[in-house]
Amino acid sequence: MKKIVGITGGIASGKSTVSSFILELGYPVIDSDQISKELSQRDMPIYKAIVEVFGNEYLLPNLEIDRKKLGRLIFENEDARAKLNQITHPKIVEEIQKRISKMEENLIFLDIPLLFEAKLSYLCDTIVCVYAPKEIQIQRLMSRDRISKAYAVQKISSQMSLEEKRKLSDYVIESDEDFQQTKQKVIKFIEQIKGE
Repeated sequence: MKKIVGITGGIASGKSTVSSFILELGYPVIDSDQISKELSQRDMPIYKAIVEVFGNEYLLPNLEIDRKKLGRLIFENEDARAKLNQITHPKIVEEIQKRISKMEENLIFLDIPLLFEAKLSYLCDTIVCVYAPKEIQIQRLMSRDRISKAYAVQKISSQMSLEEKRKLSDYVIESDEDFQQTKQKVIKFIEQIKGE
């Protein structure tokens, strides 16, 4: 019997670090952002739909999608975000389900940042939220993306709050400490869900 664990969190909450630890420990992680990138390559279904809806001005000179420009648009424009989600979500979900069905492992992790926003909880048997206090999120985002504090706050505020995600999740992994401590929490969490 396969057990599907959804991993969610906010921007710069430490979710990617937790996912990389899970991979390191030998468990499969299906990364929805990676799937989105793969399906957005030239001549793939999402690519064609994005060009149709948003036009050629969102392409780079090499005809790849200009992710930064499109990212800015959907960050600032709710209508554009909804349109993009309508294009991408069904195809990403289809690919996730395809990959799950091909896997032989009993414990499979889905890394989906917008798990709750995209109403994808139904894909998971249990959900873990990777949580960091807002101040830490802001600091991480500023240094990671080299952006101002105001822009970091704006980006974080555009997502569902981590407090809310925390309440909706079955488990929480706090990622406010150093890597080693976070890794220990991940090991403990996996032991816990395997024991259920």
